[in-house]
Amino acid sequence: ILQQFNKLRQEQRMVAQKVSELKLEESEHKLVIDALKEVNDSQRKCYQLVGGVLMERTVGHVRPNLEGNCSKISSLISTMEKTLDQKAKELLDFKEKHGIKVKGEDSIAEDKEPSKSSTSGVLVN
Repeated sequence: ILQQFNKLRQEQRMVAQKVSELKLEESEHKLVIDALKEVNDSQRKCYQLVGGVLMERTVGHVRPNLEGNCSKISSLISTMEKTLDQKAKELLDFKEKHGIKVKGEDSIAEDKEPSKSSTSGVLVN
């Protein structure tokens, strides 16, 4: 039970970490898009890092690609946030089902109330 609980917590952490990475990447894309909007000449040279290789392109070619990537990242973030909510609910249900209490997570008021549950609980650090 404890291994399964820790596995669920780890999955939730990984999804949350991926969401934060994607949000950072989205903000970087938006910064570059805003900088390229100020450029009036669509034939002006710019450089784009593609798979570790610096490519010389034009602003007119790079801007639509960046805007498309940014919208894809935004949709992926919303999907990942839904997944994160599902993982949180799954973890909460698992905790309630097995009577698991995480040390330092419960409020003081809950600690003072006597437990009415007849199941034995597990304390996790």
